[in-house]
Amino acid sequence: MLKQKQHNLIDMETLERVAPVIRNMAHPLRLRILDFLSTSGEPCTVTKIMEACEAEQAIISQQLRILKDQRVLTAKREGSFVYYTIADKSVLMLLECIRQHHTL
Repeated sequence: MLKQKQHNLIDMETLERVAPVIRNMAHPLRLRILDFLSTSGEPCTVTKIMEACEAEQAIISQQLRILKDQRVLTAKREGSFVYYTIADKSVLMLLECIRQHHTL
């Protein structure tokens, strides 16, 4: 009889729950948006995000919606402006991993 090693693996329920979030974040423009929001230090409007990411409003809005649907971002309306912030701070670890990989 083989003795099984004890592994501290992430349970499948957790992996199944986070896989769609990771899959939706794995898009260059979405990662750029998250990177900008993480470094801006303040909630940002679509206009600021468009300028920083050099993309059209419709494309940025679509990407923001996807990130918001996955609860990665939150949106708060103030008058005629909507301000976006990172809701799930765990994405900052993903961005840091990307930065580390870039420097290798």
